[in-house]
Amino acid sequence: MTNENLLPREVVGHLLHPDVLAGVWFTIRMTALVFAMASAIGVVVGRMHRSENPVLSGVAAAYVWVFGSVPVLVQLLLWGNIALIFPDITLGIPGVHIDAMRMVTPVQAAIAGLALAMGAYAVRALPEGDRVTALGDILVTTLQATSLVSVLSITDLLGVVQALEERNHLIVPLLVVAAIWYLVLVTAARVAVRLARVARGRSQAH
Repeated sequence: MTNENLLPREVVGHLLHPDVLAGVWFTIRMTALVFAMASAIGVVVGRMHRSENPVLSGVAAAYVWVFGSVPVLVQLLLWGNIALIFPDITLGIPGVHIDAMRMVTPVQAAIAGLALAMGAYAVRALPEGDRVTALGDILVTTLQATSLVSVLSITDLLGVVQALEERNHLIVPLLVVAAIWYLVLVTAARVAVRLARVARGRSQAH
């Protein structure tokens, strides 16, 4: 008996839909960029946190406290509406006026929000244990967190699926499509991390 809400044929038919593949590729690129930024933030802020300079360590602690405590979704929404908070950026220079609405696009807001949130996670993760494992955890967490950027109307994997849902009302099948692709991407990331860990172990053994 076939579940009318699941529609397996629709799931299979949309797995390689051009819009879905474009969303997958966008998600991969955003994950790579945010991962690189978050890892760099984690290294820099981590060193500040371990510094004997009270100012540097205090700033680092405050960063981890704020960006590690506020939910990522809330941070994304704040960055997405940054123009409402700072509509006109002057940088303290007379005659310089930057329209934040035009300068800060939804994609830029999403990247900034994710990078800062994942950076706080990286500060805590990197100093502990195996660095390859820590970086792998950051990569997987970042990949999963990219699904939240759809709230900013960005055409990532989940955003594309939601747009398709509005057109054809295949809610469950398309959510299953998104779930399958996230499963594939996260599994690939974990396999890559495992291979990197094995390669590192072999290089240290020689």
